[in-house]
Amino acid sequence: RHMLDELRTRLLEQDETAPVAADLAAVDMKVEGDRVSMEVQAHVASESAIPLPGKLPVWSPVTVLVDGQPAKSVCRRDGYLWVVLEAGVHQLQVEALLPDVADWEWTFLLKPRFVNIEAEGWSVTGVGPNGVPEAQVFFSRQVQESSEAAAYDQKNFNTIVAIDRNIETGLAWQVRSTARRISAKGKAVSISVPLLPGESVLSSGVKVKDGQVLIRMAADQESISWTSDLPIGKEIALSAADTSQWVERWHLVTSPVWNVAFEGLSPIFESGAEHLIPVWLPWPGEQVTLSFSQPNAVVGETMTVQNVTHSTTLGSRQRKTGLEVYLECSLGGDFPVKLPEGVEIESVSVGGREIPVRRIGQDLIVPVQPGTQLVKVAWRTDQPIESTVQPAAVSLPYESANINSSIQVPASRWVLWTGGPTRGPAVQFWVILIFAVLAALILGGVSFSPLGRFEWVLLVIGLTQVPVFPAMLVVGWLLLLGWRSNHDFSNTRAASMNLLQLILVLLTVISIGILIAVVSEGLLGRPEMFIRGNGSSQNLLKWFQPRSDKALPQPMVISASVWVYRFLMLAWALWLASALLRWLTLGWQAFTKGGIWRKVWTKESDEIIDAESVVES
Repeated sequence: RHMLDELRTRLLEQDETAPVAADLAAVDMKVEGDRVSMEVQAHVASESAIPLPGKLPVWSPVTVLVDGQPAKSVCRRDGYLWVVLEAGVHQLQVEALLPDVADWEWTFLLKPRFVNIEAEGWSVTGVGPNGVPEAQVFFSRQVQESSEAAAYDQKNFNTIVAIDRNIETGLAWQVRSTARRISAKGKAVSISVPLLPGESVLSSGVKVKDGQVLIRMAADQESISWTSDLPIGKEIALSAADTSQWVERWHLVTSPVWNVAFEGLSPIFESGAEHLIPVWLPWPGEQVTLSFSQPNAVVGETMTVQNVTHSTTLGSRQRKTGLEVYLECSLGGDFPVKLPEGVEIESVSVGGREIPVRRIGQDLIVPVQPGTQLVKVAWRTDQPIESTVQPAAVSLPYESANINSSIQVPASRWVLWTGGPTRGPAVQFWVILIFAVLAALILGGVSFSPLGRFEWVLLVIGLTQVPVFPAMLVVGWLLLLGWRSNHDFSNTRAASMNLLQLILVLLTVISIGILIAVVSEGLLGRPEMFIRGNGSSQNLLKWFQPRSDKALPQPMVISASVWVYRFLMLAWALWLASALLRWLTLGWQAFTKGGIWRKVWTKESDEIIDAESVVES
């Protein structure tokens, strides 16, 4: 078993010359019509099988001679012809036939170090000036202008390529080009495409010679791309080559920093594209001249304040303020916001991203970018609440539009008055109070009124805190009592008299309940000031101004402690308690005048009374 392992090891042992046991020093090739003859000088370090240049079935080898003798061991493998050679230097002669094609590709697994090709009637590309071949060598049949055969009688056709040039002109000018095969696969492509004036290829692996890009595509390769740099200038001249090997298509993507004028072939605009980009589809020989100029700068602001929200929240010892500015910028830069002295900035954000606080004096510096963005600033001030309050004085570097201001008033304050932009809250209580006082003065002049003018004024002041209908019930109750006490109801029918008494009792109960509710709401609840306008309420006051200069509007709120209101309501409740006792006394006298209740007499009882009076007489 040990001997078998040793023999296996020797059998599988790799030669020390591998993998460079063979080398092709030089290849001389001659192409005449459809025949190819090739002389290959091979250097072999040890007995090896080497692949001959040329892939099957692009060509068909007929004879293979090694040192003038027919090759002993020849086989096909991986699409190439392999020949077994002993160690040493050998001369190989290969004769082959070509099919009737317009172009073909000569490739190799073992790359020759030097190649010499003679091919009359063929254009050869892929061999350097020093005779060193590239990865593949292309042969294209030269077209004879004097050929008698018509073009439609030809059996071999050249491959066609589409060249797409995407010209991008912005702060830097570039060209992104793509060569894409149009014809079917199966044939290699070898063409030279001219560059644009001043174009400099940046992509690696792309060869340029005499101002032309050398395009090499294998038989199964679809496309090849490269990127180039263009010098910034005043114009770009585009010209379609007069050739049948490729067609061109030009795209222009330009930045707003350039104005472009077209001269020559008119462009089209692809409807399915996201942006309207001019596209040219030229025929051979057609030209376009693109003229570039920078637009003149227009004097004006580079930032526009589209919307501002300025909110203030009042506290007994501290005031919090928030500022939201919706900006639209054509250029980036600093946006300074002038704030009052002594404020403590809590946060600053631009576009939802928190940024560090940077201040220069009273100015808060906010960096902004081109485009639309939302700037948010929040700060607080240690300032006790006062009777007259205005938001902090804030100035922006530009005029503003759509300014929304708001003040959040705590529940411990009694709002008395507001001021500021026209579209804002209004305290309607004072208008209601004026009309109520006028109505009280008129009620005091009614002949049967149970109250004087002063008492009516005091009563309606308290009734302003309830809706109109309950207040009118109380007023109607008092007027009905006065009318009841000043009229004689001796001749009134019993049914009508009793109905009036029932109404008085019902109104008395309802009115006393309403007055108790007014006292309870005044002592325990919040004052109803009937604040209306721009979506405002008792606690949240809102203003809107369509346009403003650099300084934002400062609305005003006059308020007092809610305990002042409750003290006044307590005084009114004490007066009401004493007055209500007197009103109930007067009401009882009016209620009992002429009897509290009358018996309803029937017809039979009236006949009995009449008979008794006749007997007595």
